[in-house]
Amino acid sequence: MTRQIVLRPPSVNRRQPLLASESSSGSIRFAELAGETTAECAAVACCCPCGLVNLLYLAVYKVPAGLCRRALKKKRLRRMIKKGIIEPRRRRCPCGCDDTELQIHPISGDITDTDISVKSNESEEDVLELEKEMWEKFYNTGFWRSPSQSQKD
Repeated sequence: MTRQIVLRPPSVNRRQPLLASESSSGSIRFAELAGETTAECAAVACCCPCGLVNLLYLAVYKVPAGLCRRALKKKRLRRMIKKGIIEPRRRRCPCGCDDTELQIHPISGDITDTDISVKSNESEEDVLELEKEMWEKFYNTGFWRSPSQSQKD
């Protein structure tokens, strides 16, 4: 009896998957299912109690502690105001107006429109001068490295 070796020509279009979609034996499939179920049970058994403990900690300790801290701070503030250590906060303007409605206050002094326009022209010139100075100082730095990218036509 002689054995013959048959060589098949390699097929270019023939692709084999790296992982088989269906297992060859039923025991491997059962092992996968058991592993997945065990992992899910472990996650639920671990994460749910931790989440519940965290929620319980928040409800029993953190929220009441914050409320007590806030109440003690207000009590301390009232005591300091009563002793005269600090002044009470005023919810009014120093001019005596009420903040609930809009009020227009007159400007004292002799200001004309020409004074405002002269000041605005001077400030515009100062701004332009400062801008030129900054462009000279930071030229070719920052986000744009070349002059072609820094100026848009």
